[in-house]
Amino acid sequence: MKVSKEVGASHRAALLAAAGRLFRERGFEGVSIAEIAAAAGLTHGAFYTHFASKEALCAETIATAIRQNSERVKRIGDRAARVSSYLSNRHVLDRASGCPLAALGADVGRAAPQVREAFSQALALAIQTLTDERSREDGAVRDRVIVSMSTMLGALVLARGVSDPKLRDEILSATKRALIGASRS
Repeated sequence: MKVSKEVGASHRAALLAAAGRLFRERGFEGVSIAEIAAAAGLTHGAFYTHFASKEALCAETIATAIRQNSERVKRIGDRAARVSSYLSNRHVLDRASGCPLAALGADVGRAAPQVREAFSQALALAIQTLTDERSREDGAVRDRVIVSMSTMLGALVLARGVSDPKLRDEILSATKRALIGASRS
């Protein structure tokens, strides 16, 4: 049965949203096409109307998720608020809607070249977004943006990996203090 362009676009968006959540929760290899289609409320066959392969979906999911994350970051104008939000217990515990860089970074290193390319382009966009915003304050910021992003990603990955809530809080607090100072963590 043929569907309208609007319905087709809605189905594609539902597949991308479901894949974004599931990939962040379980990684690329931990989710099947059938699970993604079911989570989107579609059939397994509907997937192939929109994507040539799982790798194509992974690549587009990465690009979409990082673009959406960059837009969210832009809406949080204050750097200290941005760091505090990123390094929060809520973000640690909510992998499914959290930062795709932290959730999928390790998976991308083992992914197909088109997925790695999409990740590279999306990461470059995220770095540029933060660099552009902060360059209004200081013209030489790209290195600091990269170091801050790397530090926050590492802290989030470590906080998600530990079972001790006290150690998790210590990781988050120490990183916040390092990035925004003791008075604002």
